[in-house]
Amino acid sequence: MEDKFEVINVGDKADITHIISENDVDRYADITGDTNPLHMSEEYASTTSFKKRVVHGMLTASFISNIIGTKLPGTGALWYELNIRFIAPVRIGDEITVHAEVIRKSRALRVVSLDIHVQLKNSQRVIEGQAKVKILEQKKKGEAIMNSGAVIITGASRGIGAATARLLASTGIPVVVNYLKSEEKARALVNSLAQDGHQAIAVAGDVCSSQDMIGLVEAAISKFGSLRGIVNNASAYPQSKAFDDLSWSNFQEQIDVQIKGAFHLCQAAMPWFLKQGSGSIVNIGSIFSDGIPPSFLMPYVVSKAALNAFTKSLAAEYGPKNIRVNSVAPGMTDTDFIADVPEKTRMLNKMQAPLRRLAEPEDTAGAVAYLLSHQSKFVTGETIRVCGGIVMC
Repeated sequence: MEDKFEVINVGDKADITHIISENDVDRYADITGDTNPLHMSEEYASTTSFKKRVVHGMLTASFISNIIGTKLPGTGALWYELNIRFIAPVRIGDEITVHAEVIRKSRALRVVSLDIHVQLKNSQRVIEGQAKVKILEQKKKGEAIMNSGAVIITGASRGIGAATARLLASTGIPVVVNYLKSEEKARALVNSLAQDGHQAIAVAGDVCSSQDMIGLVEAAISKFGSLRGIVNNASAYPQSKAFDDLSWSNFQEQIDVQIKGAFHLCQAAMPWFLKQGSGSIVNIGSIFSDGIPPSFLMPYVVSKAALNAFTKSLAAEYGPKNIRVNSVAPGMTDTDFIADVPEKTRMLNKMQAPLRRLAEPEDTAGAVAYLLSHQSKFVTGETIRVCGGIVMC
């Protein structure tokens, strides 16, 4: 359904014409109780400077409501402000023309300002002024399909990505398992989901390649018909290095996967989201970008902090289009990523967390599923921290 506000332009005009009848005057008096003899009695009116009965000024002005409600803007218009002045009287039998022209639009408020005038057949103006009209927003098409369509998960062959694929698939959501090198694991995951009666496909693709991400989105649409959301989960392995031992290539690797990868997939998916009027993007961040970061993980932490800023910026820009962008920031999670982390460090992390354990991939998957669901339809630009309480905001 086309948004009426979007198709109205400054300079648009409309007119209606009506001949004022005695029946109009009588009905207006019955409805309002305004039986002023100036409007109702020829005998009384003859004793005034008007000499003849004068139509109620607000009866004439009421036809402004007609043009607003039926012509410009029309259906869905809520007239909430009117500033007019009465210039000349209207008599029974006069033909009036009401003219409206759009002179301003406020996108933020969904309000159009109209120049209004009412004139007689001889072009004599009897009313002129301005009106402000709010155009009500109808339920968007995207809200109706929010619970349908596939979800693309990058780096989904294992860890948090695989746990997210399993959880989403278990709720009936088709999933696209993206992988770069781990084809065997990706296909094993998809086969496992298929055996359980779920819909899933595995698609190879490098998030650093814009063409690969376009192909990934096209594969999802071709297989499942629509796209519900995307999860930017792919991540380069965080190497532990002191600053003195770092080269720019260490930063570039993280930036390419975390930021460039999210950028490419979001750009590839955005035309589909805009076309269908909805979409949900979830970026997998890290609590390491909050507070005091851990030592020796600077490229990883910097890229995750940048991903957080990317999330907020995209959420602000595309919120008006009903496209939500959020982040899930896990703490230390029991995946292959921490295989080389000393046991002492793991134990310390557990003791620092009020819940006294490391996160499991399924913990993060639950937060992702929420942000992709209809239950989070008024949540955007937010970060859900899945860290057992190590960070509290």
